[in-house]
Amino acid sequence: MPASYQQVLRHLLATVGKETGYTAPEEIGRAAFRFYSMAVQDANPIYVNQAAAKAVGLRDVAAPPTLVCETHQLINEDMNEQGYPTSMAHDALGGLLRAGNSYEFFQPVHPDDVITVKSKVIKVSEKASRTNRLIFRDTEISYYNQHGQLLAKNIETMVARFPAEASS
Repeated sequence: MPASYQQVLRHLLATVGKETGYTAPEEIGRAAFRFYSMAVQDANPIYVNQAAAKAVGLRDVAAPPTLVCETHQLINEDMNEQGYPTSMAHDALGGLLRAGNSYEFFQPVHPDDVITVKSKVIKVSEKASRTNRLIFRDTEISYYNQHGQLLAKNIETMVARFPAEASS
C-alpha cells in the first residue's frame, strides 16, 4: 500500500539535518569519463585526451562536470527496492521524483580521484493547488576527493505528489 501524504511528510520532516555518506570503493577512472561524455553527447576532448587536457592547464583528463554528481554507480553496497543505497536512509521511502538540481563546481575531477559523498536534507516544504498537494525535499550533496578537497556541491530537489483529496 502506498504511503499517505501525512506519512511521507512526517518521514521527510524527520530527515531534516541528518547526514549520510559513503566513499567509493575505488578511483572514478577514465572509462567513466568516456562513457559519461558519450551518454551526454559532449565531445570535449579534455574528458578523454590527456594532451588536450594538459593544453588547458589540467594535470590529466577531467570528468564532465555533472558526472561526479551521478556517483551512485560507485557505491559498493546493497541497494533498496527503489535502487538507492541502503546507507542513504532518507531515500528508503521512495516515491520521490527529481524536481531540479543546482550545481556548484570547485575543481576538476581526475581519473585517480576516490570520491566521498556527504548528503544532508536541508529543507522540506509543502505546496498545494486545487488538484495536487506537493512535498518538496532539498538535499545538499557535497563531493570530496581522497585529499578531502571539495569538488562539487549539488542541491537536489525531489518532490512527492498527491491528489488534493489525499492530503489528510
